Amino acid sequence: MDNKNTSKKSRNYSKSAKNKSNNQSNMENTSKLNAKNAKAHKKRAGYHYVFSKEWKMMYIPIISVLSFLFVLSVILICVMPYTPPDGGKSKSGWPYHVVAPFVDLSSWVPIGSQYSLNGVPNMGLVEEHTGISYYNLGFIQPDMSTPLDSKGNIRWGWGGLYKLSEKGNDGYQYPKIKQTITELEKMGAKYTISIGGQLGAAPWIVTTDVDKLTNFYLDVINTYNLKRMDLDIEESNQTHANNIANAKAIKKVQDQTGIEIVLTIPIMPNGWQEKQINIIRAYLDQGVNIALINSMTMCYGTGVYANEDYGDASIRAIENSIRQMKEIWASYGTNLTDAQAYAKTGATVDIGYESDLYPIFTTEMTKKVVAHAKQHKYGMVSYWSINRDAKMDSNKGVKNQYEFLKELNGFYM
Repeated sequence: MDNKNTSKKSRNYSKSAKNKSNNQSNMENTSKLNAKNAKAHKKRAGYHYVFSKEWKMMYIPIISVLSFLFVLSVILICVMPYTPPDGGKSKSGWPYHVVAPFVDLSSWVPIGSQYSLNGVPNMGLVEEHTGISYYNLGFIQPDMSTPLDSKGNIRWGWGGLYKLSEKGNDGYQYPKIKQTITELEKMGAKYTISIGGQLGAAPWIVTTDVDKLTNFYLDVINTYNLKRMDLDIEESNQTHANNIANAKAIKKVQDQTGIEIVLTIPIMPNGWQEKQINIIRAYLDQGVNIALINSMTMCYGTGVYANEDYGDASIRAIENSIRQMKEIWASYGTNLTDAQAYAKTGATVDIGYESDLYPIFTTEMTKKVVAHAKQHKYGMVSYWSINRDAKMDSNKGVKNQYEFLKELNGFYM
């Protein structure tokens, strides 16, 4: 009797254990299924995975450093001044380092010259002979006899002659001015048109009406499809109040067209004088974006040292202007490096004979300036003028055709 009960109990225990084992297996399967369903539900609901401690220790510091570097790079791009790349070009299509001689389009070229188009310089032929590709064309000014019409609008023309303009077209020289500019375009050359100049009054001198000045500039820009414009602010055109009015007009024009602006101003070997510094500030105060400040490294008179020639004096002038430019820009919250300041610098030498008041500017002097320009990567090297160097004009300081251009070509990067 006891053996029977024991055997029966044993069978019942075995069966109970088996059922318990099956129940436990079912519970584990149910748990795994629930976990899988929960994971899928979290994924559908947009929940994020919980990263392991090891993963956090390994990758989070790396991600933090990369994030910091990204934020820092954005700040530097927004805050730091831009340094133009060597060999690059601005939005106007002009290189950041360029040789661009000045040309007087209104200066009479004798009819017998190969460079004469009804007395107008044949720039297509100059381009064919030299391949310069970049030019400063001067000068557009208000008409010398009647600068304003009855409504106060500026009557402008090349060389201050209304007949050398789109509206005053004389039918003889002006069509050739248009032709010579068109030929440059067809040959792939680019040009800046210079407003102002030494002789005659600049537009901002004959009127300080900002709207009239704005309309004048827009007229010139649209007529000649300009991307870059030079303001030649000579001694007679440096009145501060007038330049403030002009700066307001230039700002409006720049906002409308994106025109690139160059200031051409006088300089002495000790740098810009107070008058020139005030002019630069007049344009910066109005928010004008100045692409380049082109210093006229010429006509120093008694400003040179006893042991230096005009080449040495020109280098001293530029070096002093770099210091001044950095000081000016710093006062507006922008700290330029030396390289950035030189990239915003132009030097225009006065080749050959200018007058008995000054020594002849020789090719040897030009070599000195070009060497310094190449070393420091000026934004532009130029000279006054192609008319002399191509021997369109007779000049006792220029012996051989394009002898100065040969020296300037050494500036190319």
